[in-house]
Amino acid sequence: AIGVMRERKVPRPTYVLTRGVYDSHGEQVEAETPAMLPNFPADEPRNRLGLAHWLVQPDHPLTARVTVNRYWQMLFGKGLVRTPEDFGLQGDPPTHPQLLDWLARDFMASGWDVRELLRKLALSATYRQTGVVSLEQRGKDPDNRWLARGPNQRLSAEMIRDNALAVSGLLVDQVGGPPAKPYDLELAYNSLVADKGDGLYRRSLYTFWKRSSPTPVMMTMNAGTREVCKVQREVASSPLQALVMMNGAQFIEASRVLAQRLVREHDADASAIAGEAFRLLTSREPTTRELEVLVALYQEQHEVFEQQTEHAAELLQVGAAEPADDLDTARLAATTVLVNSIMNLDECVRHK
Repeated sequence: AIGVMRERKVPRPTYVLTRGVYDSHGEQVEAETPAMLPNFPADEPRNRLGLAHWLVQPDHPLTARVTVNRYWQMLFGKGLVRTPEDFGLQGDPPTHPQLLDWLARDFMASGWDVRELLRKLALSATYRQTGVVSLEQRGKDPDNRWLARGPNQRLSAEMIRDNALAVSGLLVDQVGGPPAKPYDLELAYNSLVADKGDGLYRRSLYTFWKRSSPTPVMMTMNAGTREVCKVQREVASSPLQALVMMNGAQFIEASRVLAQRLVREHDADASAIAGEAFRLLTSREPTTRELEVLVALYQEQHEVFEQQTEHAAELLQVGAAEPADDLDTARLAATTVLVNSIMNLDECVRHK
């Protein structure tokens, strides 16, 4: 599509091109909406503004439904219409048509309030169900078409990175501004240099992006390129994803910053450190067995870093945030490994 700077005072004549030949004009045609949809209002201008008004008319059957379906898909992994790219006859019919109709009508009545819609979905009994199911139940409904369990799919690439930054306290919530250039852009584009300061910790929404080449972290986590519009990402699991989350500068730094806070609050109390780190990252308390495993990991790493002080110092230098000089190096390094290990748990990277 070509951008339009302004509308012509006199519309240019448009013709059906015979056999697609650009200079072989057939019947002259005018801009019109599909006959199966509501009529275009007679009092609206036949331009982009009029089209925008037509799309959000109260009796328009598509706009609100498509929008609601996209947000349902974002939270549940699959939309009520399982083919978000095709709402036509060749697509899947909605699994719950009355629910889709109700949500669409409620969305319009709220003044197209996206925040209210997301709140309603997230607080619903359907979303708050457990994602853990028996083999028998999964066998009866493997794709969860009947919503008998909660969502269980990996967060998007942007959400995973933003969640790590938010829990650590590094995330910068500034709205708008120039594109941000985190660490991995230096690896992706040779001519670019990573930002200093806040630019490293902006939300992933603001990350500098070339149309055909996402940043390495986003690409590894299944973000698509922007050469074509994709309304649903393909999600695949690979060892590279764990490699990025356990070794990427952004994730190591976020783990260290959170570790500094935990060590200051709990000093050498490994059980308290492990318990709070687990709660912050998974939103639940660890079981007794989980806590035992985490404490054992912390103690093991602490012994290693006490003997290999140079490795501890090297780990604590990852990232631009200044490391804490007033904390025990081995203890801080061990806590960093502990936090990063929890950050890589399935519960931390999935809706569940």
